[in-house]
Order: sequence, then structure tokens, then C-alpha cells
Amino acid sequence: MTNFLFSIVRSGAGILISRVFGLIRDMAIAAVYGATGVTDIFFVAFAIPNLFRQFFVEGAMSSAFMPFLADKFKSGGKAAQNAYLTQLICLQAAVITVLCALIMLAAPLVIKIFIPGYSDDPEIIRKGAEILRVVMPFLLIISLCGMFAGFLNIHGSYFISYASSALFNILMIAGAWLGYKHSGDIMYLAWGTIAGGAVQLAVVYFFSVIYGFKPVILKRLDEAVKKTYLLMVPSMAGVGISQLNFLIGRVIASFLPFGSISWLFYANRLFQFPLGVFSVAVGVVSLTELSKARAAGDTERRNEMINKAMVSLLTIILPATAGLIGLSYEITALIYERKAFSAADVAGTSSALRMYACGLMFFSLVNVLTRVFHADKDTKTPVKCAFVSFLVNIAFNLLLMKPMGHSGVALASSLAALVNAFMLYRLVPDYRFSFAANKVLLAKTLSANVIMISVMLVCRFFGVHVLINIGLCCAAYFAALYFMKVNFLRLLR
Repeated sequence: MTNFLFSIVRSGAGILISRVFGLIRDMAIAAVYGATGVTDIFFVAFAIPNLFRQFFVEGAMSSAFMPFLADKFKSGGKAAQNAYLTQLICLQAAVITVLCALIMLAAPLVIKIFIPGYSDDPEIIRKGAEILRVVMPFLLIISLCGMFAGFLNIHGSYFISYASSALFNILMIAGAWLGYKHSGDIMYLAWGTIAGGAVQLAVVYFFSVIYGFKPVILKRLDEAVKKTYLLMVPSMAGVGISQLNFLIGRVIASFLPFGSISWLFYANRLFQFPLGVFSVAVGVVSLTELSKARAAGDTERRNEMINKAMVSLLTIILPATAGLIGLSYEITALIYERKAFSAADVAGTSSALRMYACGLMFFSLVNVLTRVFHADKDTKTPVKCAFVSFLVNIAFNLLLMKPMGHSGVALASSLAALVNAFMLYRLVPDYRFSFAANKVLLAKTLSANVIMISVMLVCRFFGVHVLINIGLCCAAYFAALYFMKVNFLRLLR
């Protein structure tokens, strides 16, 4: 059986490389452009192709086509798999090209829809439309990357598909540098986005060919392709509802002072670091392994994969949550505070980071549990749960916006994730995490967290540098697990 730990390490290593360069990218953007109305509009314009990216790459499509990709390889080998994937790529490219063209033609209207609070500022809207027309083709590029990444994952290559996005981040850093050299023109950053996506696509395609992909043209449409799109429809609704949660946050933040959208973006990027490096890696590996287990009809293996995912999240995400909440200001200042990014921007970003961090465990659980349903080809249940969480998010946004400002927007999304995670867990068929069987492990993990938090507070009291503080906290946590005889690596094998 595939070593779950080894797969997570390979996937996580690739994501880590990508996230490190992504963090450097965000540092460069913050230093050059700061948090202003112009950065607000760039982040909104860049969010639009990334919104649809969730439909066509990381959300609906990946969850729909991965089980079929596994089935094709098992039943017909690489020839059948390549024919299926070729047709899927051609159809996706056609659909996305039309979508991009329509959005680019209606760019000013689209920008106004996403940030209605800026509608009275024609210069901001004009600049946003200009940026959107440049970055929108990124959706087509990254969608093709996602298809080839799924192919690589099925064949056991997790590292390349994620590490390749480091190249994308490097080209965006180059764009920020050019912008710095040209009086802070943010259009260089937009062009860096397209250049980076093109390089990333070239790399994942090259390695897909090495792993055996070659286009296979069939005269008739594969029935599995039709089923994939039928399966995508409810899944797209679920992803759409999930993305509406973030859209509602941006819409509300556009009525707040200039910089609020940027503070939320920078905070979300820091929040996404542990979420991406570990929980997304667990989710990606889980979907691949769950899809294989389903194809083999192995229920015992399926439940074992869920257990491993749950245990790994509890062991890693809890201390990450404590660290982000307890050291939010220090981390934000270390990463972003330089040149155009002021102390006021640090305060605004760190307050949002604390609120996002409150939901880190719940976002992680949603990421994994949703993939359990998708591996079973049940895309309707996650949609229902996502819709309820969407309503919860709206309610909390309305309640928290006035007293908490942009931080209330972040907290509302965390509370919605809590509701979503709880419902998904309760509805997973034929599975329950045994808290009684794992009570000793949970008690030891919580004790290790208490020890780690104590070290963190002592270091803060004595003014220890944040990097040393983080290092000591990590050492204290894993040392506590070691002395309590919790072998994390053995748990995942």
C-alpha cells in the first residue's frame, strides 16, 4: 500500500517550495506597493481568474476528474487515460477561452460588481479593468496546469506539480521589481502573472510527457468525459458557494477604508501558508488515495486514509493555530513591514490574521472531508453544507462588520468554516473518528500544545526575536510529543 506519509512529504515539500516563493512574492508586493486603493484593485482583479480557478482546477474539476482518471488507468492503462485526458483538456480550453473573452470585454462592469464600494471612483475602476484584461488569460493557463498536475499525482508525482508554481511566483517577483524600477507601475506585476503562468504550464507539461502522457484523439466523445461534466455541476455549485463567502467579504470590505481589501489579502496569504503546506497536501493525497481505494472497492483502506488525515491535521494544525494567533503582530511585521508597508498596515493585517487563524482547523477539515465525498462521487452533499455555511457567513458579516471592521469579515469566514466542517463530518457515510480510541493521543497532543504556548508567552515577555521564538516553540512541541511517546511519523505510515 502507498506510504501515506511519504506521499504527504512529497506533496508538502512541493507546496512548501511554492509557498516560500509565494511569501517572498508577497513581501516584494507589500514593499513596492503597500496597502492602498491601487493594491486593493489589483488584488480584486487577480482574484477574479482565481475565483474561476476553483471551478476549473482545484475545486470542482479536480474532484470530478481524479476518480475517473484513476478508473481509466486501472481499466485501460495509459492509452485509455491519455484519450480521456486529451478530450477533457480540449473541452476545458474551449469553455475557458470563451469565458475569458466575455469577462475581458465586460471588464469595467465586472470590476464594479466585485467592488461596489469603489464605483464612484472612475480612475480606480479604469485601472482595475486594465489589470483584469491582462490577468484574465491566467485562468486558461492554470486550468491546463491543473489537468496535468492531476495526471502527475495519479502516477505518484506530487512534488513537481506543486513545486512548479514556484516559477510562477519568481516571475511575479520579477514583475514587482520592474514595477519598482518604473515608479511603482502595478501593470508590470500583472504581466509578471501571465509570464509566470506560461512557464509553470511548460514545466508540468514537460514532466507529464516524461510520465507517459501523449495526446490521443478519439472520433467520438468518451462517456467518462460526459459523466465528469455531469458530476461537476453540483460540485461547481458547492465551490461557487464557497467562493461567494470570499466574494461577500470583498464586497463588504470595499465599503471600508482604502487598504482594507489589501489587509485581508496579506493576512489571508499568511494564513494560507500552514493551510497550504500541510492541510492542502493532506487533502490532495487523500483524494488520490481515496479514489484508488474506491476503484478497488476497499472500504477498510478508505477509512484508514480518513483516520490518517484527521490525526495528521489534529497534530499539526492545532499548534499552527496557536502560533498564528499568539504571534500574529510579530509575524506580520517580520514579513511585510518595510518601505511602502507601514506600521498601520501591520496592525490592520495582523488583526485580520488572528481572525482567520481561529478557523484554520475548520478550513483544513472542510478541505479533507469534502474530498471524501468527491472520492465517493457524491458532489451534492458538500454543496448543501456549503450553502448553509454561506448563509452563516452572510449573517456574521452583517453582525461583525460594524464593530470589528475588516477583522469581522475574516472572523465571519472562520465561523462559517466551523459550521461547514461540523456538517460534513456528521454526514460522512460509514465513518466516525473514534475520540474514545484516540483519547490518549488527543490528551498528549493538547498537553504538548499547552507546553508550546507557555514557551511562546515566556519568549514574548522577554522580548525574544520572533524567529527564535518560533524555533523554540517548534522544538518544545515536538520534544513534548517525543517524551510522551507520540511518534508522529509512525502514526502516518
